[in-house]
Amino acid sequence: MSIHHLSASKNTVRVGLIDRSYPPLLSIESGDELHLSTWSLWAGEVEYGASFDDIMQVRQRYAGRGPHTLTGPVAVRGAKAGQVLRVDILQLEVGATGFNIMTPGQLSRGLLAPDFPQGTVRHFKIDRATMTADFCGGIRIPVRPFLGILGVAPEAAGGHTSSVPGPFGGNIDCAELVAGTTLYLPIWVDEALFYAGDAHAVQGHGEVNGTALETSMDLVRLRLSVEPGMKLGAPRAETPTHWITMDFDPDLRTAARRALEAMVALIKTLTGLALDEAYRLCSLAADLIITQVVNGHQGVHVRLPKSLFASHKDQV
Repeated sequence: MSIHHLSASKNTVRVGLIDRSYPPLLSIESGDELHLSTWSLWAGEVEYGASFDDIMQVRQRYAGRGPHTLTGPVAVRGAKAGQVLRVDILQLEVGATGFNIMTPGQLSRGLLAPDFPQGTVRHFKIDRATMTADFCGGIRIPVRPFLGILGVAPEAAGGHTSSVPGPFGGNIDCAELVAGTTLYLPIWVDEALFYAGDAHAVQGHGEVNGTALETSMDLVRLRLSVEPGMKLGAPRAETPTHWITMDFDPDLRTAARRALEAMVALIKTLTGLALDEAYRLCSLAADLIITQVVNGHQGVHVRLPKSLFASHKDQV
């Protein structure tokens, strides 16, 4: 196992676009560790304390693409389309500052956008010793860092906005993907072409106003491994305590249905239960959670406790 380093720089990041034709910046073996860093939105050009108008000027420079700054891509040697890339999230060291921006109602995908026609921004200093951030009114928010974007090259050619997630992962915005968890991504292009970005210090499920506490990552430690015998049509995750299936679609109910179908199929694989009993188990013990409603394709994830499968430890 080797360790590879890829720091965010003008030569290693792209803003707002994902394209299978982008050449890899690094090539690693399956099972190797990747240590990288990430910049915040719009190539990290939003400085601490910047006014809303200043940020809108930065935004305009990147018009026509997503706001996210992505480090990569990284090739995994031997990875083939149709296989699965396992991403073990080993360590996340969050940046010192961040911000949450609410764009004006007509520009926003926020759930209550029409009620907030004026754009606003709030900046935060992140206390990395206590892993908290002051909000206002005496409210102090626990910081729970994760990467909003973890993905591989999409199946379709051409440029894809970084804002919209898909079967390739991308802008998943799943707050469950903290250090100590694992993400499984279907591979659509040989060598996978992995990338990461969109660091969040903390985010509620739903990301309802359009942004999280947007920040950077000083260090992201990942282990990338190919799972040749695994087949997936959409990303799946695993925490120390839960299995998570997920899906994305312009229609929230469609995303929910497909995420639930994936969980029912996983339960059948893990336990041998009939599909109707797996479905019943989901109704009794699974949590169906809105991942985000602001990325064009809505996200839903279904979370099921591993503790239910104590008698199936060999499979789980």
